[in-house]
Amino acid sequence: MAIRLRRWLAVGAALWSGAASAQPVEHLERVVIVMRHGVRSAMSSPEELGEYSARPWPRFAVPAGHLTDDGARAVTLLGDWYRRHYRAVGLLADGDCAVYYWANHTQRTEATATALARGLTPNCPATIHQSPAAPDPLFDAPMTPLARLDPARRLAAISGRIGGDLAGWDRRQQPGLDRFEAILLQCERVPCTPAERRRPRRRLADTPIRMALDSDGDVTLTSPALQVAGIAESLLMAYADGLAFKGWRGIDAKSIEAAMTVHGAGIDLRTRTQEVGRQASGYLATRILATLQSGNGRGVAAEPIGGTEKIVVLSGHDGTVTMLAGLLGLEWQVPGYAAGQAAPGGGLVFERWRRASGEAIVRVRYIAQGLDQLRALTPLTGDAVPGNAAVFVPGCSEADMACPLEDFGRRVMEAQR
Repeated sequence: MAIRLRRWLAVGAALWSGAASAQPVEHLERVVIVMRHGVRSAMSSPEELGEYSARPWPRFAVPAGHLTDDGARAVTLLGDWYRRHYRAVGLLADGDCAVYYWANHTQRTEATATALARGLTPNCPATIHQSPAAPDPLFDAPMTPLARLDPARRLAAISGRIGGDLAGWDRRQQPGLDRFEAILLQCERVPCTPAERRRPRRRLADTPIRMALDSDGDVTLTSPALQVAGIAESLLMAYADGLAFKGWRGIDAKSIEAAMTVHGAGIDLRTRTQEVGRQASGYLATRILATLQSGNGRGVAAEPIGGTEKIVVLSGHDGTVTMLAGLLGLEWQVPGYAAGQAAPGGGLVFERWRRASGEAIVRVRYIAQGLDQLRALTPLTGDAVPGNAAVFVPGCSEADMACPLEDFGRRVMEAQR
């Protein structure tokens, strides 16, 4: 174990710091990046958000849900970092155009792919591919008999994680809800006083607690802690976009990170429940597997994404990342975010490496810019690098975090059964 750990540390130092190695232990062959779109505008208006807060909200300069101009610039900076990094480890040559871009059918995902291409393949004509079908099954629907849509089973899986007691789960989130509410209501301390809680027109505590199938047969989950989701994302996006919170106190990356804990718990329940990922992300996982298998000299599990490109980029949403993580049991932590949070522009990176023995292995990482890097549009050079966490694949990864490609294939298929 100690020998393998020392070997992993040596490999990591050489490969992820960009240091040269006269006799590389491994060489990189292919990469699939599954990313969330960059910084977008709020889905609700400042007036709607202001019903929950003590101060007026800043206004974005683009329509609701669109990638912002600075959001695009930040993604381009990330693309430039990817380009320099993958040149340093020998995957890309200077001026290499061997990158395939695929985006979901929304403005923010399409614009994110375009912005990433400006940094990753700056001198290349970048085609942003999309599915002729809408919704795109890679992002929005399963297409495998192993994971048919079954809302009742999804509801049962979520219910089983919390003992069928959503109210009890919500009570356990109260400390995080108090921290979030203290920012919204600009309270002097945590928790807010009864008088401070009477400030807004609408209160999080008034959200009904409900866990059921609605009239359309879809899963409905509502509670005060779950109501935080859209408001928390709007807060995070506004800060990351560099907007000014006039009259607000205590708005910085550290306070937002602390306040997002309750949102992270809701994301975990809604999207990282394994059965949710099994139904929603099985097709995506199988196509990622096929893309990593392609060119390996053996059969593939499904149709690969793209052709012979060295890097495949999939531009999706936060649920794209978290439901895939829930399916495979992936966990990560990068500075400035809650555990397992899908940051703006952040993504799961699947890499196929070749060992000197000829064995193909998969390494998984989560990479994301910090909130202050996004807000300041910090060039990702020198010590200012994005958060970069190695991800362990349960039932597959070894002590050095490498997962043999054949084992990774078994893990992907078994997770869908």
